[in-house]
Amino acid sequence: MTKSFLRLDIDHFGISAKVVEQGYKKRSVTDECRILFADVTPEEEAQDLFGTAVDMLAQKMDLQSFSKAVIFVPTGDICYRILSVPFRSGKKISQILSFELESFLPGNDEAYISDFHLLDIPGDENLVLSGAIAETAVESYFTALACFNIHPRVIAPKGYAAVTGFLQQRKEISSFVFIYLARYESALVLVNNRIPSAVRTFYPGIKASGESLAAAVRQTIIGFNQRTGFQVAFDIVVCMDEKSSSADMISHTLETKLADLAGLRPVEAGCQKGPVVEIISPDGLLSDIVPDKHVRYLFNFCRGKYGASSFVNTYFSQIAASVALFVCFLGLVLARAGIDNAKLQDQIAAIDQTAVSIYMETFPDKTRVQDPYLQMQANVREAMKNTGTTIDTNLSGNDADVKVLEIIDDISQKIPDAIDVEISGLLFNKGRLVLSGSTDNFNNVDNIKTRLESAALFQKVGISGAAADKQGDRVNFKFNIEL
Repeated sequence: MTKSFLRLDIDHFGISAKVVEQGYKKRSVTDECRILFADVTPEEEAQDLFGTAVDMLAQKMDLQSFSKAVIFVPTGDICYRILSVPFRSGKKISQILSFELESFLPGNDEAYISDFHLLDIPGDENLVLSGAIAETAVESYFTALACFNIHPRVIAPKGYAAVTGFLQQRKEISSFVFIYLARYESALVLVNNRIPSAVRTFYPGIKASGESLAAAVRQTIIGFNQRTGFQVAFDIVVCMDEKSSSADMISHTLETKLADLAGLRPVEAGCQKGPVVEIISPDGLLSDIVPDKHVRYLFNFCRGKYGASSFVNTYFSQIAASVALFVCFLGLVLARAGIDNAKLQDQIAAIDQTAVSIYMETFPDKTRVQDPYLQMQANVREAMKNTGTTIDTNLSGNDADVKVLEIIDDISQKIPDAIDVEISGLLFNKGRLVLSGSTDNFNNVDNIKTRLESAALFQKVGISGAAADKQGDRVNFKFNIEL
């Protein structure tokens, strides 16, 4: 399975675009194109230079086959600073970084997006290397690519990004000065103990002389050693963006000019050993920088509202706390409902017990009690009838319109012989019937209820009780039926 993404290399003269296909073990470029800013008309440039260049790119490449992008911007477009902070917490540094950088950034009224990492340098100071880019630039990248449903996942300075790729591929080298030389820019990154610790940018790039590079290396190393109090020996690594006949000359000049700089290499036998200068190609150094993969020490300016899943990532702790509070609240509500239901059941049981007690006291000769209220009404009616007392119409209700034989007939008609059922009690009063009995399983209880509901005489049938008897071979049931 493969998936592709768009890689854009932006410089001050144009955009180099590549479609990178990610395989299981390797990555390959399937399409590439170069757009020059010089081909953009002044009117289009005034509106949106990058957006117009992307529109021109869409005419030459298919931008609909992928949804993610990696953007490399000129290293010189980033403002680098080394700051001293009173703590080492990354969260706290993120909160104060914009205020600490405010006085160092070129546009006081312009918003910037920054990234940082701590330098592992012992001492009283906690040193931080930070990089910041104008938010308007990041916004233009997102706006232009959004028209093609492409979302940048990495926005990083190219020369600096090459250092992070070099660190991933070369585990044996610890402290070195990485010089990135491209056609239009140059960058110098000092790496101490495998941590990028200082960055300098300068122009004109690949045309820079060996003398100017040697002077920049000297100044950077001396400044770092003075600030930290170290005397670190650094190797020199030169990364050239394209093959050039000047590579050997630059290498020779660097070796010559840097050989007499104390602290570059250890002193052996009273003689200063010359620096190790290694020239490599950037091809492959940037191959490990892909969407949705974290690269250690890489400055990635897809942050804040421009970050992937930025809302969840930014407010994860608040969301987690809210979910936890909601779960606790829901648990308390359910617990409260359970407690209220238990109390209600206790009250119902107490009332039922009181009714049974009253009935037993009133009719001590009656040993079987199923529904004390209906049984009480039936017994009172029978006693009044035997004594010749007039029956209260409130007790009779609509029962005169309904004949008990009709009720029994309906029950007999609705319950077929195939169902093993035994009727043990039938209490009828004021349009309400309590039918009790037993059957061989619980399924028959539901079956009997369904069949009784189909009777025209019965308006509502409810199961008030269904439980296995003591022997466990029968199921006792009790129906409340409204006529």
